Amino acid sequence: MSVVPKVVAAVAVAFLSACTSKVGGLPVAATTLPDELTSEVVFDDLTTVAPCSLTDPEAFDEYGTPELSMPESLDYCAIRINTTGEADVILSIGAFGVLSAQPELEGNHVKDVDGGLWVGQQDDSRSYCSQLLVFPDGVTMQVSGGVYDGSADTCPMVETGMDHAIDVIQDRDIEHRDPERDSLVTIDPCSLVEDDDITAIPGLEEVSRGDEYPGKHTCFWEEAPDSPVNVRLAFGAGVEPSVYSEGGAEGLVAGRRSATNRYPKVGENSYCSVETAHIHFDEIEGEDAYEVASVYARAAGGQVDAACVAATAVAELVWPELPEA
Repeated sequence: MSVVPKVVAAVAVAFLSACTSKVGGLPVAATTLPDELTSEVVFDDLTTVAPCSLTDPEAFDEYGTPELSMPESLDYCAIRINTTGEADVILSIGAFGVLSAQPELEGNHVKDVDGGLWVGQQDDSRSYCSQLLVFPDGVTMQVSGGVYDGSADTCPMVETGMDHAIDVIQDRDIEHRDPERDSLVTIDPCSLVEDDDITAIPGLEEVSRGDEYPGKHTCFWEEAPDSPVNVRLAFGAGVEPSVYSEGGAEGLVAGRRSATNRYPKVGENSYCSVETAHIHFDEIEGEDAYEVASVYARAAGGQVDAACVAATAVAELVWPELPEA
């Protein structure tokens, strides 16, 4: 199981980010690269990209013992590295975004790549490092690394991961998932709920939809960039949701078995998550994993009840629209 605690995953997403989904088909054969490698040229359908085809645990052998890990997202591939310095590092590779959400990246240009691509440094601390590969059409692809135990410099690992992903892109070796009919992979969560229904929820009256997620596995509403109030609907993958916070609860939400977890104080804010398991997710060998639908709500510190009211209300709108598990 991934070493990333569920609370870390929930907070990261809040701040930012019986069938199976299979990876099928052959990679596209290497051909002469066009002059401009837009995300559409490279990936075709961004919703079905198999992010683990962008990486390989063996690429990180110099840093310790790497292995595929539970991603907790449909958007990226997770690699856990038990470093030679006895630290646990999780690399996340493949999440798509948009450059318009990171305008400051232009000033952190790292290098140019053939095809009109370039790499920008998003974060560069030892314990959390992140780079974005920027395509000519403004789509970005992230490689990030975080330390979850011990101490390690994650930036060299992130650079290695980015270089490997670029090689895969230039060799046209990207693979796509071949999802089953009832999978969440090809469902855009934004298509399941109207913005007016979100703003009708108490506490969310002033929110509006945020930046687009090109992979279409996440929908996000926020009150304002400097406001604590936001809510995120995400289709991911991971262990079956359960209660892992004090005051959490399991039960039926809109007829689906769901787990609610409460975080009264994380920094200056409060968080609440409501999650439900869907069909099995078999991309990580040896893991008992599921596709997971999740709602994360954030509110000001001390307002965890309000966050849970909002998260539950969104789940009640969305769960009936999901395919039957």
